[in-house]
Amino acid sequence: RLPRSGSRARRHPAQASSSAAMRSLGLVQAVLGVFLSFGTSASCTDCGQNNLLLRCGRRAAVTREADETAKKPPPDLDQDDGANSGREHQSGWYSLFWCPPHSHQKEAYQVPLPGNSFVPVLASYPPGNEDITQAIIVIHGAPREAEGYFETMVRIVQQQKREDHTLVIAPTWADKACSAGDWSIRVGDGVSLDAQAPYWTSLQRWMYGGPADRGNSSSFEVLDSMVDWAQVNYPHLRRLVVTGFSAGAQFLIRWAAMSPEGAYGVTMRKFLPLVIIASSPSTFLYLSEERPDSACVPDEDQGQYWSCNGFSVPSLGQDCDSKWNQYASGLGGLHWRASSPGHTRYVANKYLQKSIGATSNAEVSKQIRGRWATKDVRFLFGAMDTKNCDVGACSNECEHMLTGKNRLQRGLNFMSHLAREFPAMQPLWGIFNSGHDAFVAYLSYHFTLWALPYANTLYKVTDRMVIDQGVSKGNYTDRFYAAWECMDKCDTTWGCTSFTYNHRVGHCHLKEKCVTPSSPIVSPDSELFENQTYWKECLPTGVSP
Repeated sequence: RLPRSGSRARRHPAQASSSAAMRSLGLVQAVLGVFLSFGTSASCTDCGQNNLLLRCGRRAAVTREADETAKKPPPDLDQDDGANSGREHQSGWYSLFWCPPHSHQKEAYQVPLPGNSFVPVLASYPPGNEDITQAIIVIHGAPREAEGYFETMVRIVQQQKREDHTLVIAPTWADKACSAGDWSIRVGDGVSLDAQAPYWTSLQRWMYGGPADRGNSSSFEVLDSMVDWAQVNYPHLRRLVVTGFSAGAQFLIRWAAMSPEGAYGVTMRKFLPLVIIASSPSTFLYLSEERPDSACVPDEDQGQYWSCNGFSVPSLGQDCDSKWNQYASGLGGLHWRASSPGHTRYVANKYLQKSIGATSNAEVSKQIRGRWATKDVRFLFGAMDTKNCDVGACSNECEHMLTGKNRLQRGLNFMSHLAREFPAMQPLWGIFNSGHDAFVAYLSYHFTLWALPYANTLYKVTDRMVIDQGVSKGNYTDRFYAAWECMDKCDTTWGCTSFTYNHRVGHCHLKEKCVTPSSPIVSPDSELFENQTYWKECLPTGVSP
């Protein structure tokens, strides 16, 4: 676990179509994506789901991603949720998966799977690169827009000056047929030109470890293969980070609970450190039968400092027709006779049995809980991700509404749940100053600290910038500066003890002000709310450094 190096990196409060059409649409997408990459997501606030691509471009599909379960309720996991041969998902999301890739053919690779199959992958460096010491596997969201997430993460790694040794990998859980020869002209080891990618037309099946439309493998097996592939193909790899946002985070939480990867904080093949970062999910996998009491799910927004102190088993009439604890909202039904072959719960359980081997639901739940307690799973939530799920911002299914009325509230309630269930291992989580925005989440202090760590641990950081900033010691606004570069600037500037920093633009303003944990900060509705103050302890008067 990382030490707490700032007031915001805190533990829980309880402890402290056709090819022509594709090309035309892709051109519009590319032009809009370039335009939007220099702005913020504010211009996309009113994007409707079906108009998202044309009105907001690729980046908006990543950063303004609504929850894929919002428009339609997910099917019962014991019912056949079928297949949709069209390009529009059952939930109303328009697919953004292209085969071959729209903009990144040079970075396209295939990861082999059993049965003449493969995973479509984008990678920032080719296999065999000996300079790579760290890899970030980024999971796409509902529209399957791996290219957008790949571009975002590569850009962030470059801004943090970590591109020489950091590999970015973006796999795709496809939603249509794609052959290895179509995906990339470079066919990898163990992959034939006619190999086919597994695909999931159902978003819920993908998110919850369900079977592919082609074949019967679990979506979780794809990520296991990615973790293993990275270790085999990059010989000097020393650390892995797996991260997902929104629907990708929902997938990631279930994978973290079900996969043997990450137990005791390491990978299975080489025992490398494995950090799992789930950002802004709208649903969670509860690890006991208890759910937040009604007092913990008020209709009004309670803010980023909310915590829940009351949990209980839902009473009759409030238990969602006895489905409140069924997988994938809880651990119920995870045993070998849970459902029929080919359905999500059956396939997820079959996947689970490969590493657990228990048959009763009680024993399965016990082993999942025990393994979770050894994993390095961290969470990010948007301070303004507070739109009520009843109006379609996120899943409004009964079992999920029991856990909170908006994403932020649900996330903080889940942190309280983990703190209650695992008192010896309090959850590690952080807040970023935005709504449902992947770009801001991945630029945040917490993500860069956890995924791209820097050795300087002297600095702490405030939630928002301090009001009294003191005397200026210099400004660095000519380009994007990583936070660690600003730390170095301050450390080498006489009299500098703090600096104001904006993670979105990468500008730092050095200050002589001695900041303390009690220094007043600007209000959340201030136009300067995105700025934060980094500070280090001042020496007492008269003491030489």
